[in-house]
Amino acid sequence: MRAARNLVIVNSVYQLLTAVHMRRSLLGGIPSDLVVTDVTPDFQERVPRIRELGLFDRVLEARVRELNRTYGLAKEKELTEGFWRAESHLRFCLSQELEDYSAVYFSNFDIFTRMLACRYAEEACEFICYEDGFSTYVIDYLRQDRALVNRHPQGSLLAGKVKEVLLYEPRLAMRGDKLPNRPLPKISPEDRKLVELLNYIFDYKSPRQEARFLFLEQSFRAEGIATNDLELMGICRDAVGQENFLVKPHPRNPENLPWKLGLSRRYESRVPWELLLLNEGARGITLLTVCSNAALTGRLVFGLDMNTVMLYRLFQGKVLWKEDPVLQRYLRKFQSQFAGEHYYVPRTIYELERILDYLGGKHE
Repeated sequence: MRAARNLVIVNSVYQLLTAVHMRRSLLGGIPSDLVVTDVTPDFQERVPRIRELGLFDRVLEARVRELNRTYGLAKEKELTEGFWRAESHLRFCLSQELEDYSAVYFSNFDIFTRMLACRYAEEACEFICYEDGFSTYVIDYLRQDRALVNRHPQGSLLAGKVKEVLLYEPRLAMRGDKLPNRPLPKISPEDRKLVELLNYIFDYKSPRQEARFLFLEQSFRAEGIATNDLELMGICRDAVGQENFLVKPHPRNPENLPWKLGLSRRYESRVPWELLLLNEGARGITLLTVCSNAALTGRLVFGLDMNTVMLYRLFQGKVLWKEDPVLQRYLRKFQSQFAGEHYYVPRTIYELERILDYLGGKHE
C-alpha cells in the first residue's frame, strides 16, 4: 500500500495563507509538498522563505502562466495536442520532479491542474479542492457546457478525480454540482504561531498608513469588465474625507488607477489584507467594497464582526460573466444568515452617505 503523501498547489496569496493553515491542521503529520506557481504575486520572494521554515517537505516552483494562457481557451485540436504532451509540459513547468501522491489539494480548475489529473489518472490519487474566495462557493467549474475543456476526453478527467471541496463555511455553497462540501477549520486570530509563520513568509511590517475607511478594489479592469467602481470610490471619499480614505489596489489590475486619478493616496503595503487583519485587528476600520471576498474573510475565516459596507446593489456591471445571479444569491444568503451587526448593504447613494456618516465619516 502506498504511503500517504500530499501535493498542495498555490496560485494566490489567499491560497498560500490557507495552505499554510491546512499544513498545520488537516495535513499535520502527513508528508506534504507545496507547489507555488508564477500566478502568485511575488512568488519568487515567497518561495525561499517558505523553504527556510521547513513546513513542507519540498517546495516546488511552477511556471504555469503561459501554459494556462496557451490552452485555457484553445480549440479541440490544440487541446488534444497539449494533453498529448502533458508529461513534457509538466516537466518543463516544474522546478523538480513530481512524487507519487495520495492526494492533490488545489483551488483552480486550470490547465495545469487538469494535466496533473491526467498524470495521476490511473493512480489512487484523490484531488481535493480548497477554498479560493466566493468563486469556490458559486461556480461549477466542471459543468460540461461551461467550457470546451470540460467535454474534452483528457481535460474532463479531473471531474472524475475530485473527491470533495473544503470551505470555511460549507453552508454557503451553492455551486449546483454534486461534490460534497467539507469544513476547513476556522483560523483563530489567537493562533500566534500561525501569524508568526505568515509574517515571515510575507515579510510583514506594520503599516505606516492610517485609514479609517479602506476600499478594497477588485480585478474588474484586469478582466475587461466595464464598471462604475471608480465612481463609487469617489462618492465614498467625498463622504468620509480624503484624509480618512484609502484604496487597496487589486494585485491583478494592470495599474493603480484609483491613485493615478487622485481618488486615494497611494497604498504602500504589499501584504495580504487577511494578514493585516490578523496582526492589527479590525478596531477602528470600516471596509468598503463592491463585493470583494476579502471583505467577508473577517467573518467567514476569523469569526470577526467588523464594520463592512458592501456596494454591490449600487454596482453597474457584472462581477462574474456567467454566474452573476448565483453570486447575488450567495451575497443575500451571507447577509441574512452569517453577517454580524456591523454589515451594511445600501440600496441608494443617499443611504450609503448616511451609513458612512453614522460610521464616523462626517468631516468639516
